[in-house]
Amino acid sequence: MLRSVLPLGFLFAYTLIQAEPPKLDALFPAGGRRGETIEVEAIGKFNAWPTEIWTDHAGLTIAPAEKKRRLTISIAPDAETRPALVRLFDANGSSAAKIFVISDHPETRETEPNDNSTQAQELNATTTGIVVNGVLKKSDTDFFRIKLEKGQTLVARADAYSLGSLVDPFLTLLDPDGHEVALASDSHNLDPYFVYQAIQSGPHVLQIFAMAHPAATAIIFSGSDSAVYRLALSLGSPEPVKIQADHQEQKLADENGSRRMNAPVSVEGILSQKGEVDRYLFEAKKGSAWQFRVDAHRLGLPTDPVFALDRPNGALIKEVDDVKPTKDPGYLSSSMPQDGNYTIRIWDRFHRGGPPLRYRLAITKPEPELTAIIDKDHFVLETNATTELKLKLNRKNGHDKSLVMKIDGLPAGVSLEDANATGKAKEATLVLRASMDAPSTNLPFRLRILEKTDGNATKDSFATRSFLDSKSRGDYLVNKTEWLHLTVKPKEPKKEKEAEKTKP
Repeated sequence: MLRSVLPLGFLFAYTLIQAEPPKLDALFPAGGRRGETIEVEAIGKFNAWPTEIWTDHAGLTIAPAEKKRRLTISIAPDAETRPALVRLFDANGSSAAKIFVISDHPETRETEPNDNSTQAQELNATTTGIVVNGVLKKSDTDFFRIKLEKGQTLVARADAYSLGSLVDPFLTLLDPDGHEVALASDSHNLDPYFVYQAIQSGPHVLQIFAMAHPAATAIIFSGSDSAVYRLALSLGSPEPVKIQADHQEQKLADENGSRRMNAPVSVEGILSQKGEVDRYLFEAKKGSAWQFRVDAHRLGLPTDPVFALDRPNGALIKEVDDVKPTKDPGYLSSSMPQDGNYTIRIWDRFHRGGPPLRYRLAITKPEPELTAIIDKDHFVLETNATTELKLKLNRKNGHDKSLVMKIDGLPAGVSLEDANATGKAKEATLVLRASMDAPSTNLPFRLRILEKTDGNATKDSFATRSFLDSKSRGDYLVNKTEWLHLTVKPKEPKKEKEAEKTKP
């Protein structure tokens, strides 16, 4: 019988396991109060500890604690109250950036067990507000007990999707008799928000739970070890969103039920009544170009606006609902069809009305515009090798400038190649190259975009990495970043090939 025979010099195959960079899924708590120092759990996978840490917020001082997966975050008393980005990195590369929110409200954490109404955690909601940090683990739901007096107004908002948690959260409120008096799901994104005025005094129970995002076939409570949330509660009327605009709708001249305005212009409007349609008049010349934009979801408002533009004779030119990834409409008219007074109509998609249903209408002259979107926000470059930076060049309104790309402060032995794009290019692939003797390093960096006219750079901007994608359902607390990360490290040894079998 014939059989295969291995030679005496047979080399057994092996796989060299390459060390992986830190994997940061979330931070818990996902925020803190100015002037405080807190311990934060870094949720994820870390083969080595401690790691190094980067943030885009000057008011944060972050250090790894002795205990693995723990960070000490000190927040300066005068730190800007905004969401910050944090990433962990080591010699093997960087994690994705995650959100940590700086607030000026008292903060606390959920206390388990609080999985049903009898275990509800006591909270003291005040006019100044409180923020509860929690995690919705697999099949989890959290309950909180809040005492309300008749006539008091409770404002509740949960940020979970906004933080990058892969859940679709809900809030429900039960009155002292156990009846559901408020239910909230989506607002300007997947996160819930409600305002409720108590009709009786006594303890009310607030529940937070979530479904899967992206949606799953099974309708069950969803969650994970990284499904962090921030639940903000306050008593009293909600603080209105400040809208920057040239005019308020009600102060514009009324012409037969329409508000007269002169473009370019921006107007703050409100849909006060159910089914209300706001109308605006403006004069335009034949052939003129105008950009129309209605902002509501971008401003964190619940309005889902619809925009329509009519000819001077009343015939419809264009109706626009959503311009993804937002639920806000926009329209570019490159050439108005005739001289005359045009009418803009704005209404809520679901014909709702009331004080929260606000928006901003802006009419501007379109200007050439460039947005450079990079495919990743962290890169690993081995010595004596290259890595690619791929850009999408979104040009609008006739933008046709040639471009030059630069990275300031590249370490010795690292160079940027193919850093040019013609005026018609819609994509660009840049090459980072490291020499054999390039030192190991980690570098936060920004990719500068220089626009050229007649061979001279005239304007610069930065490429951005967008966190929004096809699965996004509205804005995050941070939608994009200019800050990228580069790790330069020694080239990995080649994997040894498996020896071939020989036949006798």
